[in-house]
Amino acid sequence: MQRVLVIGGAGYLGAVLVAELRAAGYAVRVLDNFIYGRGALAGLAESGRIEVVDGDIRNIQTIVSGLADVDAVVLLAAVVGDPASQTRPTQTIETNLLAAQAIAFACRSQQINRFLYASTCSVYGQGDGLLTEQSALAPVSLYARTKIASEQSILALADGTFSPTILRLGTLYGLSPRMRFDLVVNTMAMKAFVDRKITVFGGAQWRPLLHVRDAARAFVACLEAPLAAVGGAVFNVGSEEQNYQIAEIARLISEALGGIPIDRQGSTLDARDYRVSFRRLRDVLGVTPCHTVAEAAREIYACLQGGTIRNPLARVYFNHYFDSTEE
Repeated sequence: MQRVLVIGGAGYLGAVLVAELRAAGYAVRVLDNFIYGRGALAGLAESGRIEVVDGDIRNIQTIVSGLADVDAVVLLAAVVGDPASQTRPTQTIETNLLAAQAIAFACRSQQINRFLYASTCSVYGQGDGLLTEQSALAPVSLYARTKIASEQSILALADGTFSPTILRLGTLYGLSPRMRFDLVVNTMAMKAFVDRKITVFGGAQWRPLLHVRDAARAFVACLEAPLAAVGGAVFNVGSEEQNYQIAEIARLISEALGGIPIDRQGSTLDARDYRVSFRRLRDVLGVTPCHTVAEAAREIYACLQGGTIRNPLARVYFNHYFDSTEE
């Protein structure tokens, strides 16, 4: 059985990916500093189905010990999102860039060939037409700049014993054991429940969306693909069908929830505006996302109605608070 180290495995995507990997038959080790709490992995950890290492990836000893006896590494851990990066810029550089470089170098030194790095479509920032992996990058935030720098430094380490793969993820959405309400679909679904309306700022700006379960499937597909097909490659992860303008996202969620009112505000402080091509993902990995915005909105709303999440405004559900206080 292959052992995969998931760095950041207690996070929003990580908790979903860990479950997918276990279902696919992998042994899983999670390295995380649990900055948003431990609840997301509680069941798996207590049952002994995964190995858990508590530590900060800015510590070299933690990195090296975490890599012992693993066959592949998935690096998800980061200060994620523009607001969180603005709140802690020094930690963003330390974690997203310097620690990522150190982990990649340690993997190459230990000849851990298969290495998947979670990047973001935010690296495109602003652009016209469908942007491919070869399109110019136009970051508009520190978060995106650190991701670009990490991509470049990791790919530069590639050699015969180290074959990294970069996955540029669309804007994630959907339920996760470590829930977030600071992502556009999740926020709108939550606001529909709490405020009985959806507020849209601007509305014309484009975003590529990706359900968190589809993102996890893409990582598993990449782990199982021939190394020659994915080593040294960059993949946009998502689908052209889910390139949406913000106003359209609000309409889809409103309709899915029975006609929740939409409050349109004229301005937005978010400069990101881009559409993305995902042809390489389909052609090389055969991955086509299958979950939808409407489906996710209904699931989130039902979760809130049922009281599974009692207080969706709690700070733990918003990355920029860096709060591990769980409900």
